[in-house]
Amino acid sequence: MKIKGGRSYIRVETEEGREIVIQGELTMTPKFYADYDSIKHWEAPFENEIITERIKKMLAFQIMNESSKTNVPVIFEDITEDLA
Repeated sequence: MKIKGGRSYIRVETEEGREIVIQGELTMTPKFYADYDSIKHWEAPFENEIITERIKKMLAFQIMNESSKTNVPVIFEDITEDLA
């Protein structure tokens, strides 16, 4: 998984070659707070594949796990609250 981004989004490329852009906010901490609800569709050529709730959660957990190994962890507050 590759995670790249800017101040207001991240672009994630999965091992299968699918890409998705996720909105959020980079803080000074540094942490990227990602908007779980912005996980809506894959980038072309996979834009017609449906992203189910199960896939969204799996993707979010994979992103958080992978980014925890970097200097800028990605946080999805909407689902980390579910874990508490």
